[in-house]
Amino acid sequence: MFRIVRTATVALVVGFAAVAGAQGAAPALLMSAVAATQAAKTDYAFDFELETSKQTWRARFDPRANPRLRLVEPRREALSGDERRAFDRLAERMEGVSWCASETMGRVEAVRLVREDDAAAVYAFQPTAESVRGEQARRFADRLRGELTLIKANPDISRIRLYAPQAFSPLPLVRVDEVNITISCQTAPNGRRYAAETVTQLRGAAFGQSFNERSVQRARNLSAP
Repeated sequence: MFRIVRTATVALVVGFAAVAGAQGAAPALLMSAVAATQAAKTDYAFDFELETSKQTWRARFDPRANPRLRLVEPRREALSGDERRAFDRLAERMEGVSWCASETMGRVEAVRLVREDDAAAVYAFQPTAESVRGEQARRFADRLRGELTLIKANPDISRIRLYAPQAFSPLPLVRVDEVNITISCQTAPNGRRYAAETVTQLRGAAFGQSFNERSVQRARNLSAP
């Protein structure tokens, strides 16, 4: 059961990093950021890291390789059967660099300005089932809320946060008390921002047993393949 909860959350993180956005009355600044990112979008190779309380994976993604995501450390032979299957699922889902101002930024709702200054604006939004990938993740997308920080000069997104404002039950006998996902964006060689680090905190209980999990996902050292 813990594996099911983790799978749903990871699917939400991977999917959301590429699809967060605004619908309908999206601010012109955001649409400008999306257009600029799409015009400059490039397929990069990069180093990938995933750290949890139970494991640390280091891998290399190459869009021209097969498989595109190759485990560097630990050696694949050192993984258990469940770990190999988990890595293979991750490799299947990964499509490349996750751009913060993605082209699919048209699938969330209720975008509203929270605060702004001369340098940046913060918007709140409502994730939807259409704004994430993965069947399990879609089941509780409506339980989450989101915020994004939009830089005004050379418009781009610098930070995205997803969180659950209250506890909910995504599955029978499972209660999620906390979901907090923070995506920090950095500048790629093409000048546009990508999801460089994603920190996920998940806390709750399943079948009477508590769980409290934190994971950190990083993409770095982008280069032409």
